[in-house]
Amino acid sequence: MEKIRNNRKAALLFIAPGFLIYTVLLLLPIFGSAYLGLFQWNGIKGATMTFVGLNNFVEVLTDTAFWHSVKNIIWWMILTFLIQLPVGLLLAFMLSTHFRGYKFFKATYFVPQIISTTVIGLVWYFILMPSGVLNTTLKQMGLASLAHTWLVEKGTAMTTIILVNAWAGIGFHMTVSYSAIQAIPDDVMDAASLDGCVGLKKVFYIIIPLIWESIISCCIVIVTAVLKQFDLVYVMTSGGPNGLTDVPSTLLYKQAFKYSDYGVGSAIGVIIFIASVLCTLLTLRLTNKEKIEY
Repeated sequence: MEKIRNNRKAALLFIAPGFLIYTVLLLLPIFGSAYLGLFQWNGIKGATMTFVGLNNFVEVLTDTAFWHSVKNIIWWMILTFLIQLPVGLLLAFMLSTHFRGYKFFKATYFVPQIISTTVIGLVWYFILMPSGVLNTTLKQMGLASLAHTWLVEKGTAMTTIILVNAWAGIGFHMTVSYSAIQAIPDDVMDAASLDGCVGLKKVFYIIIPLIWESIISCCIVIVTAVLKQFDLVYVMTSGGPNGLTDVPSTLLYKQAFKYSDYGVGSAIGVIIFIASVLCTLLTLRLTNKEKIEY
């Protein structure tokens, strides 16, 4: 086994299949999008491709609709970090106590993760529509003043979609954190209790430092998932009304498949990719700390 590890040819042989798949499914599309971003093209095979240089990127970066979508995605990321990660950690802490019936609650919290995002979006769309379950219930309870057109009003549309997404993703972070907590040796937890480190002290001084690597993974998942968010927005509002709930990926879809401007659509895709890489590196930088061994 040691000979194989020290054999560079053997290492390259094992790495090659994964790298080939990575190249075909990720690297080539990225370079392809960067190439198309330099042309004006309607997406039809055989149609003229006019070289426009960086004009498509300039058009995107000077478009108020694009910056509105960026504002939406920043708000999305802030709320997701404030809701998904803390609530997921809290549920993991609670479930790690193994109270009676904890397995039922663990399965229940994870259910949204195994349901299609399209299904989740449609279900919540019917709940939140003007004559939906939520408004009907509020009116029957005498709280008609709290009823809104949730997916249309400027003050509620984007936040409502974000909250639905946050609810759907809590189970993932709960599961990752719960698994990390379960991996902490019992003698470490017992020693902490004997030293008087209980309750919130145990959470902040023992558990969180020991599962920090898992927390970093959750942060990276949040960043990448938010930046590529598309399906939930498209199902619930299609980016409307009048672009109110657009995010960069829905703008990409509209430019490429609705307006047949593949050059601008590709430029948006490249910008999303660069933003994802930069945000991931920034997240790693901000969460970087020495790993604690146990």
